[in-house]
Amino acid sequence: MFTIQRLSGSVLTVVASALLAGCGTTLSQVHDGQTDAPVWPSVEKARPLIPATVHPNVDSLRRIAVGTPKLEVYRLIGHPMYHEGMAGVHEWNYVFKFAGDGGQQATCQYKILFDDNMLSRQTLWNPQSCAQFVGVVQAPPPPSEPHVAAAIDVSADFLFAFDSARLSADTPSAIDAQVMEALDKAEHVELLRVLGYTDRIGSEAYNLQLSQHRADALKRYLVSKGVPAEAIAAEGRGSAEPVVTCPGAKSPAVIRCLAPNRRVRIEVVAR
Repeated sequence: MFTIQRLSGSVLTVVASALLAGCGTTLSQVHDGQTDAPVWPSVEKARPLIPATVHPNVDSLRRIAVGTPKLEVYRLIGHPMYHEGMAGVHEWNYVFKFAGDGGQQATCQYKILFDDNMLSRQTLWNPQSCAQFVGVVQAPPPPSEPHVAAAIDVSADFLFAFDSARLSADTPSAIDAQVMEALDKAEHVELLRVLGYTDRIGSEAYNLQLSQHRADALKRYLVSKGVPAEAIAAEGRGSAEPVVTCPGAKSPAVIRCLAPNRRVRIEVVAR
């Protein structure tokens, strides 16, 4: 299951540049999510961001089937353990440990290959006998229409200075636990939708641009925490969909009144 450590700023100290290193490259020759010649990295070179993830939840592994979105894989078993990168990467590798016969621990490598739509198409074990620890993979659920399974709203005044798109130092405390909770409430997660909103002060064009910059900034932050870039859609909506209406020209009182409209909404889209 998705745990708070997976998005904790104190635990995930790898910066975005490290996560994105190797973007667009794979170890195996992958063609639309499949390979006939898997290449396995050295077990000793595995560097799990969360050490506890080497002991996986077996039920979570059973839920990774053909067609599982990359974000759902991330939610179920975490970030890949070799820093393969996130955006445009078609191969994730893991090292897991299972309790074997006689109290011995079995070390197993697990590989997931994604197609061009970043859906799981092939899973592999090394050695193949490790598949016995997981057993039968659950059949994927019947397709359904995308829907918002959970959502959080965060005050833009807390994340950004007024009229700015630069994230504040308080962002982790405002975002991490809430995103974790929203993801834990959902299943079959496909997408995170980040929506930026402003108040009505300023021109429509300027507000739309500012809200887009804020949504983009939050997307970059989530990517730096290990969320797959392809699984995040950032959209600025300017002063649309106001929460409150505060009449009058720009003034300190009106700016305070309009605070609820300055927000960022993160929607968890599932099927």
